[in-house]
Amino acid sequence: MTKFPKAWSAFLLSLLLLAALPHLTGAAGLFKDMKTDNWAYPAVKWAVTEGIVEGYSSGRFGPQRELTESEFLTMLLRYDCTIDSQMPSTQASANYQYAKSKHLPLEGYTNAKHRHEPITRGEVASIVAAFEGKDLSEPHAIQYLYVQDISGGFTGKKDYADYGADRSLTRGEAAAFLHRLSKRGHCQFIGLQTPAKGQDDDQYPLPLNFMGDEVVYFPEPEKENPPASLPKPHDPRLESVDIEKDTLIANGKDSTFITLTLKDCYGNPIDYEHSMAFQASSVKGGSFIGEEDWYWEEVYPTQGGSSSKQVVTQTDGPELTVEVKAPALKRATQDTISFRVLKYDDSQMNLSCYEKPVTVAIHYVPQAELQVEASDDAIAADGTSTTRLTATIVRPGGQVITNYNGWVRFGSAQGAKLSNKDVRFVNGVASTTVTSPSSSHSLKDELYAQIIEPDPRYHKEMAGVVNKTHRTEIVYETGFRTDNSCPRDELEAAFVIDASSSMKRNDAERLRVSKTQEMMTALNAPTNIAAEFTSRGRLLGGPDRVPVVKPTIHYARQAGGTNIANGLEKAFDEFSGSSQKIAILLTDGKSNERQVQKMIQRAKNERIQIYTIGLGDKSKLNETLLKSIAQETGGSYYHTEENIDLQAAYQSILNDVSCGIPYPSCPQAHYVFSSPMIETSGDSFSMNTYVNDDCGQITKVMVRFKADSGFIDYELIPRGQSYFALKRETYEIDQLDLSQQATFLAYNKDGQLIGQRSFIYKIK
Repeated sequence: MTKFPKAWSAFLLSLLLLAALPHLTGAAGLFKDMKTDNWAYPAVKWAVTEGIVEGYSSGRFGPQRELTESEFLTMLLRYDCTIDSQMPSTQASANYQYAKSKHLPLEGYTNAKHRHEPITRGEVASIVAAFEGKDLSEPHAIQYLYVQDISGGFTGKKDYADYGADRSLTRGEAAAFLHRLSKRGHCQFIGLQTPAKGQDDDQYPLPLNFMGDEVVYFPEPEKENPPASLPKPHDPRLESVDIEKDTLIANGKDSTFITLTLKDCYGNPIDYEHSMAFQASSVKGGSFIGEEDWYWEEVYPTQGGSSSKQVVTQTDGPELTVEVKAPALKRATQDTISFRVLKYDDSQMNLSCYEKPVTVAIHYVPQAELQVEASDDAIAADGTSTTRLTATIVRPGGQVITNYNGWVRFGSAQGAKLSNKDVRFVNGVASTTVTSPSSSHSLKDELYAQIIEPDPRYHKEMAGVVNKTHRTEIVYETGFRTDNSCPRDELEAAFVIDASSSMKRNDAERLRVSKTQEMMTALNAPTNIAAEFTSRGRLLGGPDRVPVVKPTIHYARQAGGTNIANGLEKAFDEFSGSSQKIAILLTDGKSNERQVQKMIQRAKNERIQIYTIGLGDKSKLNETLLKSIAQETGGSYYHTEENIDLQAAYQSILNDVSCGIPYPSCPQAHYVFSSPMIETSGDSFSMNTYVNDDCGQITKVMVRFKADSGFIDYELIPRGQSYFALKRETYEIDQLDLSQQATFLAYNKDGQLIGQRSFIYKIK
């Protein structure tokens, strides 16, 4: 019979005792300086009950008092259930001797003075990881605490700065760390086999931007003899110049976005409804990505279409955006990207000054690389879908080194399964298969590779590649969840998509197209309408059934201005006069408010409910207008910073349009939850739900299970877009012997229970 850890048993007992006590906010607690509503009170009470820590003779606990290294070690060893947990705190030497035998990373071994100095939170991260058998350097140990839900950071951002590694640990925080450890169901001191060196760092790779540095998908160009960097041009015709990267690797793949914000020739701002055609050109072989040659050859046949060095593009109001790809070169060079106006309405604005081109300088620098690529940019987050990950070793200029003899190590920031982690180069290429994790919400992952055994013959040539991590991104996507038993016989749905030029930068992967198609399938309305808008509105398809209209969304462009009103008008014109009607508007920009107000009034008159989604930087959006459109017509507004979040926004809308009947209010407690789900898959146990914002500001969601020893609660993590989720390992659930009835509980900011819903879940 497996012995259940004493600390975990006491934790369950404390839960039962707490559940039996009345809830008195701010009531007196065990200590004079800690009320029951203190954030650390439950952890401190648990630690005192377990004999891990004591209060002072004055009746105070001192939750904010800094803890020394020796004091934290004493608490940790009292928590350890593999030795005598009542070891007195006065035996500091014995404590350190025992910790050293387990290779716990402590400064006090060689510096006795350090034993009595405050211990930092960063030091604690490495110590806790080593306690659990993980040899991790400080940043990776912090990531380990995040992954294991031992720490959530100070703001929930969960990066290095958010953890506060340089801050001293307090007594209250120490109790909280150990309390969270106990919740994971084991208290054994595992320790390390050898002194700590960070040998397990690759098991817990750092996510994108974890250390606060800029994310790049290609290595930074080498600094040896680059061409002189030129300042951004000061041109009075421009409001601003935004160059994503002004130096590119000359490999035929690296690229950068350039966005110019124009003024008219009198220095006045340009409205977003307007659009002007410009010719963009490169003098050093740079090519332009994402421009729709087929469209411009029809509109401007006299310009000869576009080529790799020259393209016709259109502004989104004042913003002119292009994506430039570097050529493959063996020598560094400077390129000049020129923009010259081709066509505009001179009755509305004066742009004659742009007949003299605007120029922007960028640099191309050849460099040796380890190019990391996935065969698919996105795969299903189902635990079975796969993609091929390759690492190719190339010389400056892009030539593959086919006889390179070395090894590369692959990894995944999300912990995705790899068929092989360490792989030998064959003909200059190493590859492995990545299997997606199982997730109830979409995830971005950073797949990476690092040369762990270089070829000495290429030591000098590849010096800039070895000992560096090279990355690429992939998305694990989830499907929509819907109740197909609900009839939608009377529903008409219009999908109105922004097709302006700015979408080239805000939605380079065109997820607004693929996700809108998936949403149309999931909603499965009998009548569907698809429309796009630039400076003008255009009907893409409908009104008709999903199989007829869905393919037409593929033809949504990304060229022109932003006129929301024209897009809505095109969709509204296709509605009938009797059925329930909804419109979903997706945009990344601003538009004329006066024209939109007319469409709001029309929607109200014709009973059209509008949901709005703002994509991208909030400073580029007219959120006040988008919220007004939704609120005045009975819909909802959603903001998505990145295009990957469109899935969550659409899912929330799908939940709201349940069986064609929106949730206007919260008449019963179970209406708080939409699509609550408990899933078991392999070694994981997931709990997730959407919540109805009409029921008030929901700040906390719990899932409660009944066990033989009492009730067990899990607090779900807010993921944004009214979605809460949590994943645990199946072994933890098995140990608790939970019943198969679960209750979702929702609380507002005041801690009041405002909704609950119970159901029986099935174990697969």
